[in-house]
Amino acid sequence: MDENIIAAALATERKRYTTLTEVMELTKELGDAFQRQDQVSVRLFLSMRQEPINQLREYRAIQRKRCAALPDEEGEVLWKVLTGQGSGDGSEQLQVLEKLIGQNRNLLERVQEADRQVSMKLGGKKSYYARRKEHG
Repeated sequence: MDENIIAAALATERKRYTTLTEVMELTKELGDAFQRQDQVSVRLFLSMRQEPINQLREYRAIQRKRCAALPDEEGEVLWKVLTGQGSGDGSEQLQVLEKLIGQNRNLLERVQEADRQVSMKLGGKKSYYARRKEHG
């Protein structure tokens, strides 16, 4: 696989890590604001989180487009790496990408758990997570 493609995917995943970190910090601030019963700050942090969440979606779209632009087999290999299903072999740069993907996945799981906790506190039975549990 072309090293430039891997380098571009790495750059996007580094941006994704930074954005996930921002979402995590804002989620913690949101939880703190809720604990203080500061409704103005709660609304502010909810609003502030939306932009980086949208950016995360954009990064995923960029990676999908990158894979789609490659020949079929290369696109499939890169997509497997990007979704954490990589083989663990390949160039050193590809291995660095796989490691970063794992870090991003772990951070995303922590963000989702923090979001679930805040959402359950804010929304109770009307929370997205409570409704999802009832229907899922």
